[in-house]
Amino acid sequence: MKRKFTLLFVLLLVLIVVDLTQFSTNPQILSILIPNFRLPRLITILSAGIALSLSGFIIQNITENPLADSGTIGITSGASAGSVGFLLIADHFKLTGLWNFSYPIFALIGALLSFVLIYFFALRKQVSSVRVLLTGIAITAFFQALITIGQLSVNAFDFQKVAVWLSGDIWQTGSTYLFICVLLLVIGLIILPFFLRKLEILSLGEEMATTLGLEVQKTKIYLYLLALLFAAVGVLLVGGLAFVGLIAPHIAREIAGFKSRKSLIATALSGMIILSFADIISQTIIAPSSLPLGFVVAFIGAPYYIYLIQKV
Repeated sequence: MKRKFTLLFVLLLVLIVVDLTQFSTNPQILSILIPNFRLPRLITILSAGIALSLSGFIIQNITENPLADSGTIGITSGASAGSVGFLLIADHFKLTGLWNFSYPIFALIGALLSFVLIYFFALRKQVSSVRVLLTGIAITAFFQALITIGQLSVNAFDFQKVAVWLSGDIWQTGSTYLFICVLLLVIGLIILPFFLRKLEILSLGEEMATTLGLEVQKTKIYLYLLALLFAAVGVLLVGGLAFVGLIAPHIAREIAGFKSRKSLIATALSGMIILSFADIISQTIIAPSSLPLGFVVAFIGAPYYIYLIQKV
């Protein structure tokens, strides 16, 4: 297992170096590009990889469903709807300056709204995890419809901007915006260790968890809120990116097994590796132009998703 973790770290370091240099060896060019452009982008990529993968890790453990993530229960679409809603409002009213830092607030509001709907229609009734997932699919469809209505009400330029957001791509790399997003991520990372033991107990099944004295329903709600925070951060950084939160936990389990702490670290590393590799491909495959990050992740993630379906 130590060898596998070492390989993960080495692979991540190699991808970071490649992403920063993009195979260039010119020190003068790199001294300009890395601190001003590529390093902020890399921080965005790594932060989003951690946020999305941990969100998927938590949700898969709560629902006991290996094909669940923040996208399947409506949290990603809610956060996307909130962010896109503010994007349209900001463009319509020509909001600039400090208004640009309202995206995190609107993304969190959208994610919270999706959680309220999940809670009202499923969680408060203590229904099965399958019922929660089905409710999440319906909520996702609802928010996607709202987003589509918003797209159709704007001009062609804004329509394209929203489409890129929803497909998944680097949104903003400004230092203040990035600081706010990373701060939210750090808050989530500080809270998460306090729930690892409870996650391990939940993995034994609800009946066993109740027998061991765990308040299952309350714990699940807290964990859903934590997953919501991670998912919202991911949306703020890379838009409506799919598959990372779904496949990173599976890669981690292949490496670290089902022990929460080791699997958690492996999940975060896997998420960062997936997005770093996808970013390298998106930046180099049609250079000097670039592909939206979400297209590359989908190209990588879709075959793996099919593989997972065959295993389940």
